[in-house]
Amino acid sequence: MFVTLAAALAILGGCNRPVSDPKLLRAIHFEAQTLMRSYQPEHPNERKNVPKGEWPAVIAGLRPQNVMVHSSGVEIVTKSGFDGGFGYEVPRTKAGLSMPAACYSEPSPGVFWHDPC
Repeated sequence: MFVTLAAALAILGGCNRPVSDPKLLRAIHFEAQTLMRSYQPEHPNERKNVPKGEWPAVIAGLRPQNVMVHSSGVEIVTKSGFDGGFGYEVPRTKAGLSMPAACYSEPSPGVFWHDPC
């Protein structure tokens, strides 16, 4: 199933808008939860970069520039910028979002999309 989802994402990869397919969004959430368990930061403010070769299939299909795990969740940066860029964030709790709430939309429960803010 994830291979099919990853193939669908390959078509959408690089676009600066969130995917809207509920199955893809649930898969992003699931894979982010897996990364949170695998890459637990040792210190509260530490961010761990996930090596590109270790990105789960659906997240890799987003063609992100970077995937990071920190104490409050997972950031999937699809286009970086001084203004926050574009990407997804899957926080442990909604209060754990790294940017102001006005910067986000929530295309699926627990999966947030941010534009430059």
